[in-house]
Amino acid sequence: MDVIGGMTDTAKQKVLEAFNEMKNTQYRTIEDAVEEYGAAYVFDCWLRHEGIIGYTRQSITSMHFATN
Repeated sequence: MDVIGGMTDTAKQKVLEAFNEMKNTQYRTIEDAVEEYGAAYVFDCWLRHEGIIGYTRQSITSMHFATN
């Protein structure tokens, strides 16, 4: 499932900013971060940044069912 592809540009930017902050990186696009780390890991970092710990798999599964 393409979690990143279905996101708005604003959402992508927020996830990227959180990821860069948490990992002390300077990716310019979320696609570059995903290519290096994988979508699930990037998404997990954003969830953790928002204080949501331990729900990555459930969130991705829920989004998958919501889009099908």
